[in-house]
Order: sequence, then structure tokens, then C-alpha cells
Amino acid sequence: MKAAIVDTGVWYAMFSKRDPYHPQAKINEEYFSIFTIVLPWPIIYETLRSKFVKNFDALKLFENFLKKPNLEFVEDNLFRKKAFELSLHSSLRLKRPLSMHDCLIRIMIEDKNLNIKGLFTFNDKDFLDVCTQNNVEIISIP
Repeated sequence: MKAAIVDTGVWYAMFSKRDPYHPQAKINEEYFSIFTIVLPWPIIYETLRSKFVKNFDALKLFENFLKKPNLEFVEDNLFRKKAFELSLHSSLRLKRPLSMHDCLIRIMIEDKNLNIKGLFTFNDKDFLDVCTQNNVEIISIP
């Protein structure tokens, strides 16, 4: 099965009815079943921030989703240093500000061993180049 990464904002929109993009995110939920969802720990850390964990209903839905069989938690140890360096280099020297989180996703997309073929995101422009180069479908949520 091909793999996909889900950006943090999509998780918020999927499970929080308070999120303004909730209806659009729910429409794309059916795509999740055709991928193994790769979950790097930094995305989980970012998703489980204070505001989200205080939303009991959203957190419960997310917890239930995390029990699905097509999820794979991925250690970020192999990518952490490179993501750190890429974020600083891109932001300071190339004048293209990229968060370390976005750099991690970009590096994971480039890793052929992970076989990433999909990216669920609101941020098409930050990933268009790397997705195009690696034949990764962007499942965009408007």
C-alpha cells in the first residue's frame, strides 16, 4: 500500500468541528483508507498541543482514528538533524522561510524507503516542488 503524510492543520480540521475547514477536511477523509498514513512523532507533538487536547470531542475522535490498522508511527531520528539544518539554511540563506516541521515532511517525501505517495495539507505552495520531483500527490484542502 502506498504511504501518505498528513500535515498538522489537516488533523485539526478533520476532528475539530470548531475548525473553519472541518467540512472540507471531512470530504477528503475517504482518501485516508487508500494509504498507509505515516505519522512522524513531531506531527503528533504539534497536533496534541494545549488547545487541541482541551477539545474533548476532537481528541476522542483523533484517538479513535489513531487505532486504525493503516497507520505507521515513524521515528524522526534519521531526519531530525537534516530538517534542522534545512530550516535554517532555507530561511536564512535562501530567503525561503520553512519551518523545521515542514522541512521534516519534505525530507521524508524524498526518502525512497518510506514510499510516500500522498500528502494531505493546506499548504500546497510549501510542498509543490518536492512533491512534483518525487511524484507525490498533494491532497489539498481548500
